Amino acid sequence: MHILETPRLILRPPSESDELLVHGLHSDPFVVNAVIGSYPTIEQSKAELLQFINHWQRNRFGLWMVFVKDGGQARKFAGYCGLRRLGPRLPEDPNNVELVTRLHLATSGKGIAVEAGRAVVKFAFEHLKLEKVTGFILPTNTRSRLKNSKIGFYYVGNRIYNTINMMYFVVTQETLVQSDSLLV
Repeated sequence: MHILETPRLILRPPSESDELLVHGLHSDPFVVNAVIGSYPTIEQSKAELLQFINHWQRNRFGLWMVFVKDGGQARKFAGYCGLRRLGPRLPEDPNNVELVTRLHLATSGKGIAVEAGRAVVKFAFEHLKLEKVTGFILPTNTRSRLKNSKIGFYYVGNRIYNTINMMYFVVTQETLVQSDSLLV
């Protein structure tokens, strides 16, 4: 499992000790309103964290826990950003890999999602040798659309994703906006 480091961030794979971090993030009203729709129980957050860990074990990639650096050390938990294989949720492309980002409101609007997203997508192209990374965004989520455009995603069209009409975006090596220095 790889740890990614950018000028301001440290991204590390999740561990079982991250249960309260994930639950706190999923309980942030900003995240609930933008993505989740309802407040989770601690058991639901723990089950999702275990899915993150299992995804890493099956695929050699997944969601990274994102921390803002202070003095070169990971200090403040911002949220998570990473890659998720979609499989049967997108039957026309079973090898599809999606960029997923969830951040606390306190860290939103500071360029953290863009910095983390660029690092993750660069990792996808350079280390996983993927040809593309996709993104699904609710039409009302203007923050995510702006973030994805700053990473280099372009709009392809709408798709039904988990029974919801979503905007479908793609980034390739050619469209990726190069990130600041990335250490793996």
